[in-house]
Amino acid sequence: MPGSRATVDAAATLAMMRAMTDAPRTFVCLSGAWMGGWTWDFVAPQLRAAGHRVFTPSYRGLAERAHELSPDICNETCVEDAIACLVDNDLRDIVLVGHSFGALISSLLVDRMPERVRQLVLIDGGLTRDGQSIFGRIPPRIVAKRQTLIREVNGTQVLPFAPATSLIIDDPALAAWTHARLTPHPLRCYTEPISLKHPAGNGLPITYIACTKPLYPVSAGAHDIFRARSDTRFREIEAGHNCIVSAPDLVVRELLAVP
Repeated sequence: MPGSRATVDAAATLAMMRAMTDAPRTFVCLSGAWMGGWTWDFVAPQLRAAGHRVFTPSYRGLAERAHELSPDICNETCVEDAIACLVDNDLRDIVLVGHSFGALISSLLVDRMPERVRQLVLIDGGLTRDGQSIFGRIPPRIVAKRQTLIREVNGTQVLPFAPATSLIIDDPALAAWTHARLTPHPLRCYTEPISLKHPAGNGLPITYIACTKPLYPVSAGAHDIFRARSDTRFREIEAGHNCIVSAPDLVVRELLAVP
């Protein structure tokens, strides 16, 4: 006899998790701006419970590595930190997951080291283009607003993090928890042009997870671009931009379904 929709969904999720456990994967998850590996605290345990390995490195100068902040930190140092995670742990055939700014670093990593990556998963991030900075990609009005916030910390220009109300996390307690862990982001990551030697994605299959409720103005333009790409498996979830904190179950469901 058919069960309730909730029962059916739960059974389907359990079946998927069991299937994935038969073929364990390695997920390397890269965080967004102002954030660190801690942002995956609600996603990683579910992936591990399904039998997978999960690595969540933080970049120099951010999160628990905030004491390493220096003028030398840029997108290239972030890529170096992500590559170090792969090399130091001898990781291969990975599912590389990048959320927001982490989508940029993931795209740069596969430009440099595609042989270690099986699938690239971008969560509500932008399309990486050679010679273009982040400030050159996002809407000018948002750039202008962020430029008014620039300040200096220990001799390094940074972008301070936004107030808790801007995180697009409905639960006030969860938004406050997230906000308390944010750290200023090195400005060079936003202003320096990106260097790519290959087309974005470097020939790897891409899954793009678009957050649609509500749309995040910085990422909204990328949705149409990735939806139209023949190499991209496009997925939508009804969650805000910081879905890995606010809607981890939806994110895990999509990650477990990656081909």
